[in-house]
Amino acid sequence: MRDEVAAWSDGDPGGQEVRLPGGNVSGAVRIGDTVRRHTGPWTPAVHALLGYLDGRVPGIPRVLGLDGQGREVLSYLPGRVVDIDTETLSDGQIVSLVSWTRSFHEAVTGFSHPGPWRYLAVAEPTLIGHNDIALYNACFDGDTLAGVFDWDLAGPTTPLLELAFIGWNCVPLWADIAPEQAADRLSLIASAYGGGPAPRIGARQILHAVPNRIQLMLDWIPAAAATGDAGMVRLMAAGEPGRSAATLADLITRIPAIDRALAR
Repeated sequence: MRDEVAAWSDGDPGGQEVRLPGGNVSGAVRIGDTVRRHTGPWTPAVHALLGYLDGRVPGIPRVLGLDGQGREVLSYLPGRVVDIDTETLSDGQIVSLVSWTRSFHEAVTGFSHPGPWRYLAVAEPTLIGHNDIALYNACFDGDTLAGVFDWDLAGPTTPLLELAFIGWNCVPLWADIAPEQAADRLSLIASAYGGGPAPRIGARQILHAVPNRIQLMLDWIPAAAATGDAGMVRLMAAGEPGRSAATLADLITRIPAIDRALAR
């Protein structure tokens, strides 16, 4: 990617805009093989990150420029998005997503940027993460990950916090699933992420990091909305952070049972 962001010239000026599903935070439309999204103060940092990852990590959208409305133009990632309301990820999809996360974390260690980033600051960050890795931001070809999109919340974080958010969304720990099933899928996440130069992150560590990771998000949403972040205003209109606060409170009551299942 070039250092400057070029203006995008549509090959088909009459291309039809198709609103993509989801998009509570910033919204997105598809035109042909491109995706258009509104920008913010964080966009230069995100574009620098995507440019750095281009060619280093598969399944990353490419930054193509800005269109006539000032929206960012990204390459469209083909694949199927799992319906969060009616489906859960298969074991194979979890392994593929978490293995990709490990590859991404290894690749991004050489990248730094002063920001500004959109997402909240965390204590002692060790890398720039995606911060919103979930089934609604990933597309698959069968059990194989095809791509990860919606990078607007990227910013400084830690591998454990990234895995905790995956656990919340992809086990999914926000749902009242059986402790044994939750333990099995947490163990799958830990195994798929694996070890390396840093100490291995265990399933129990991931489980116990989830309440803090989600509470950080719940505290940040109204604070960001108060600063004028339109995406967070829309999330609050959709029932956040109250909706997730209730599911987090329920998870906290279930953690001891999941812990016992992990110990077996």
